[in-house]
Amino acid sequence: MKTTRRDLATALLIAMLALAAGLLALAGPARAAVGIERASTHHGAPGATVDLTIGCGFCFPPCVGPKGERHPKGFDHGPCMLGTEGKEPPASFGVSLVRAKEAPQRRTCGAGPQCTPTPLGPPHKPPFTFLGRAVPPPGGNNPEGGDPPRYLLRFTVPRLTPGTYTYEIWCGVCVDGRRGALIGDPSSRLWRLVVRPPTAHGRVGMTRAMVGEETLKGGGRVGELDQAPR
Repeated sequence: MKTTRRDLATALLIAMLALAAGLLALAGPARAAVGIERASTHHGAPGATVDLTIGCGFCFPPCVGPKGERHPKGFDHGPCMLGTEGKEPPASFGVSLVRAKEAPQRRTCGAGPQCTPTPLGPPHKPPFTFLGRAVPPPGGNNPEGGDPPRYLLRFTVPRLTPGTYTYEIWCGVCVDGRRGALIGDPSSRLWRLVVRPPTAHGRVGMTRAMVGEETLKGGGRVGELDQAPR
């Protein structure tokens, strides 16, 4: 049977599609292991409050008990983690904010398709802005319901240049050693926060603060302008 150039091209295309499907199958669970589950809002001016929920698929308690009777530590039943050597789930996840166009996942690293930084902790320095640490809900997570463990963070939108930003989650247990992995998905709307210009009320408040500061520098007292005769 004679193999034509067209047959070779077709076979190559099928092989490439199979490889792509395999890579997607591997990348899907990894991305879903820890990530943004929901946010109370995806836009806001500086000072606005945002409630962020992070889901973690590997943060169940360690398994205890003999084979066939294993259960999560501290609970009668539910999902649990094997191979953790009895270690408890992460106590928190550090969360930072960065402009979407400056997200490290948008840069290539050598021959790899994406850059996955491994800093010693959640980034605080520019171009990142540290928001805080997401922690389990009050009372902790209950695996008996089967839901993935969740971590919560409430923060106020920092005073940043208006634009589209994305969350970066620092996972201290996602790589071996002292470093952690910086996890992000800047292409996902769920991971983005649009910082809007300050509201009129915010600008008025800022102007009053500046006037008070100038009055104080001039030797007077804060609020002295309000006491001047009308």
